[in-house]
This record gives sequence, structure tokens and C-alpha cells, in this order.
Amino acid sequence: MKDAETVLEIMKKDYGVEDELAQEALRTAVIIMREPGQAREKLLAARMVLDFTKSKPVTKSEVSVGKAEEFLATLLMAEALNEEEQLDEPEVSRDTETPIH
Repeated sequence: MKDAETVLEIMKKDYGVEDELAQEALRTAVIIMREPGQAREKLLAARMVLDFTKSKPVTKSEVSVGKAEEFLATLLMAEALNEEEQLDEPEVSRDTETPIH
């Protein structure tokens, strides 16, 4: 039980666990993880603690969407810069006919 209290104090400090019910749930999960017993209960308790303390990895689709959005934003910026450059350039008459002398 003392081990669970120590772990809970660390979690409160590192993860800002202020809610009494969350503290009790984490304390119980740590106790279950430390006691001898069925592996299933230990794994469920461990998962609860991990779900609370660690963020899940980003899925591939979220990364792909982010990259696609960046790509589209880059295209739009390049187009806007291209349009600005065309507006800034003085218009030069380019006569392709050769004058007769």
C-alpha cells in the first residue's frame, strides 16, 4: 500500500491529478498491479494507468492528413507569391515583328 501511495504522489505531481476520484482510481490500479493475482486484472490496471499518463501514438491517417494540408498550404503560398511577382513586374511590350527600315 505504501508503494501505491508513493506512485500516486509522483503521478499527482507530474500529471496534475487533483480530482479525488481519479486519485482513488489510480491508487487502486497501482495496488492491483503490485499484488499477486490474475494477469488479466493486472493488465487492465496497467492499461488504465498508461491511458491516464501517456498519450496514444498518432495514427498514420492523422499524419497523412497533416502532410496533405501542409502540401496544399505550400501550393497556395507559392501561387500567391507568383501572382505578387507578376503584379510587381512592369509590363514590357514584346513585339515579335521585325520593324521595316
